[in-house]
Amino acid sequence: MPSGRGDACEPCYWTRTCRKRITIGQAGISAKALSEAFGEFGEWLIRTTGPHKAALKINHFLSFFLELDQAWSRIPSYTELLHHFGAEGLRRVRLPMRWLHEEKGVEPDHQAKRISSEKRRIQACLSSMPSASLSEGVLQTYWQQLEARIEAGRTSHTSARFALSAAAALLLNTDREGQRLPNQGDVDSYLSAVPGQAASVTGFTNFLNRQHATTLTPRVDEKRARKRRKEKLARTMMQMAKSADQGEEWKERWVVTAMEYFHDKKVSKKALRQQTIEHSGDGVRVSMKGVSYWLPIA
Repeated sequence: MPSGRGDACEPCYWTRTCRKRITIGQAGISAKALSEAFGEFGEWLIRTTGPHKAALKINHFLSFFLELDQAWSRIPSYTELLHHFGAEGLRRVRLPMRWLHEEKGVEPDHQAKRISSEKRRIQACLSSMPSASLSEGVLQTYWQQLEARIEAGRTSHTSARFALSAAAALLLNTDREGQRLPNQGDVDSYLSAVPGQAASVTGFTNFLNRQHATTLTPRVDEKRARKRRKEKLARTMMQMAKSADQGEEWKERWVVTAMEYFHDKKVSKKALRQQTIEHSGDGVRVSMKGVSYWLPIA
């Protein structure tokens, strides 16, 4: 037997320790059904993770059961749990949630979970504005319009979050203090840095035009955007060239990046795997749709 374990082997020692901690935890749970449920969860944890890990983790999960005891005095539904803890809170108690699903039939609602996550991100976005500023008021009003569209079934929480995030980014890019609304120069400056946001920011500029009599137009200088993209690709390739690990994953990423940099051809890794790639001199030759493209290899 290991030193200090008396007459118990290692698994028996940790099983006994875990059960002692379960019993102590049960004493703090007032509802009998939940106290019994905590005991059942503890035994499940021993079987699922092994007695050593179970003994180390059981007290960590006691707070979850104490919260159930205080809020409901019973095992609640998934909807109730999601509303109370939020998607992020439930992620912190994955093992108890797995036990609830497997042993108690608490079925997860994945759509509700996604919506809860989006709501949390939306609130974080709204909170990113300076307090009591002009920008905060404008963003809140814009969100109210987006929320009305969600309730009417005309958009999703995800689409609304993208639109709100673009609006918040434009406002912060315009004035970090939140005391000035964007003008055309601010919109142009923002989109020159992130041209891919033109579609997402259009709804907000239309809102500003209606509500604040502005005449904003989301427009992208394509030539400048291509130049910035080229510069970004060049920096990526320079960093990749310094990499010591140039295995198959590196080569895939290099070819994808080089195809766009040298030939203005955007191709995904998945699509690339369906093409013919052959070594050619100091590089590779990629054949796509009957056309051959040569690329250097760092």
